[in-house]
Amino acid sequence: MKQKSVCISPIDWGLGHATRCIQLIQALEDLGFLIFIASEGPHEAILREAVPTAHFLPLRGYRVRYTKKRALLIPSLVLQLPKIIYAVINEYRWLKKAQEKYNFDLIIADNRFGFFNKKTKSVFITHQLELQTPFGWSTQLIQKITYAFINKFSACWVADMQGSENLSGVLSNPGKIPSVPLWYMNCLSRFQKQASLISKTSSIQFLGMVSGPEPQRTLLENILWQQGNELGVSFVLVAGLPKQKLYNKITPKGALYHHLEAADLVQQIMNAEYIICRGGYTTLMELIPFKKKLIFVPTPGQTEQEYLATHWQNKNWAVYMNQASFNLASAIDKASKLNYQSPPYISFSTESLSNELKRLSL
Repeated sequence: MKQKSVCISPIDWGLGHATRCIQLIQALEDLGFLIFIASEGPHEAILREAVPTAHFLPLRGYRVRYTKKRALLIPSLVLQLPKIIYAVINEYRWLKKAQEKYNFDLIIADNRFGFFNKKTKSVFITHQLELQTPFGWSTQLIQKITYAFINKFSACWVADMQGSENLSGVLSNPGKIPSVPLWYMNCLSRFQKQASLISKTSSIQFLGMVSGPEPQRTLLENILWQQGNELGVSFVLVAGLPKQKLYNKITPKGALYHHLEAADLVQQIMNAEYIICRGGYTTLMELIPFKKKLIFVPTPGQTEQEYLATHWQNKNWAVYMNQASFNLASAIDKASKLNYQSPPYISFSTESLSNELKRLSL
């Protein structure tokens, strides 16, 4: 009997789309699937590290860049629309050729709208069924466009819990849902097992996990590096640049690493009193098992992160700080006074994945 195969491709819009696929890919391996991953750049590097047995196929990403000034973000994204549309068309054509060559049994796209094949079971992964914008009309318009693409897939898998006890509010549990079958995957965390196995070995004031599109990634890194050294507290920054091995630097109180492998990153999370990060959705899922005090600094203009930061702060799950006026001492003081509550958490499981695959006749 031929071994079943799956081709999975995460969008290159932040490393979280790649890292949240790791637990899913490992579960598919456990279920006997032959794994193909279509990616490039840092996302490919992280997935190669986590899933060395997979077969990798080069596929160009969307390569979206952000602006330094928040006010210019929307115009910049509008100007990049032709590039995004090209990426969607390119991935659709690329997959059609790849399907003819490899004959995949299952295709999984993490937020890649053109990564489906009409003759093959194709699944779209997201946690944003209702992308937030500054205006109600644009939120509805974008949802209609998004659903038009999602409804071309065989099913939609939502990386959150279903119902009121969820992590992302209306993003994942909107009033209106797509017409294709939905499966709520619960929480994907590549660190779930390590969180209970690794103990604290030293103490640092904060761990800064910096990621996301440039140039905003570098701007936050520079802010945390400068203010951390000026404040004189012990800290570690992880730049989220797995290919730039000469990026590291050390000062008497601080350490900057281009990238940390999973076990080393978990160790730093355990050592830290506070975690400072963008508050991207995958990072939230990964950090919940550690029960750490979280400080979010959303990417300016990225409405999803700003919505999540507000939502989590209102629940007392995290502290929300604005990048433009960020002050490290104030952030730590605010976090120290917050009455932190633990977010709800139901873990993704291989058994539930198996049941969903049976529903898809796989």
